Amino acid sequence: MRLSVIKSKRAESDMEFIHTARELQIYTIQKCVNFPKRYTFYISQPISEAATRIHQYAKMANSIYPLNAHEAQIRRDYLIRANAELNSLVSQIEVAHELFGLEQNVMKYWMDIVEREIRLIKGTMKKDRERYKDLP
Repeated sequence: MRLSVIKSKRAESDMEFIHTARELQIYTIQKCVNFPKRYTFYISQPISEAATRIHQYAKMANSIYPLNAHEAQIRRDYLIRANAELNSLVSQIEVAHELFGLEQNVMKYWMDIVEREIRLIKGTMKKDRERYKDLP
């Protein structure tokens, strides 16, 4: 017997921000390899490296189980870096769009992933603030 949750009753998992970061990294690399080769070091590589760092920061933050306020701050720092990197990635993707005229459906899907990740990271930071507020 398979149990499932009714779609309207589903909620996002605490781990969703890691999965979305991974999805963003994979999709970004898939798009960047199709850019013209002469732009590799100017556009493709920086964009794909930013997406990779976002995934790394999400994994690093998730690997910290805070027992004190200092460890909670380290976790928060990684989430802050991931969020800053996401905002930078938006600008880099916009430049790529202007240079290469990416299709609207590609841009929409890409930006949807980025916006979802920003929302998830901010939500995680908010939950962490409540969860770890009483740590010594």
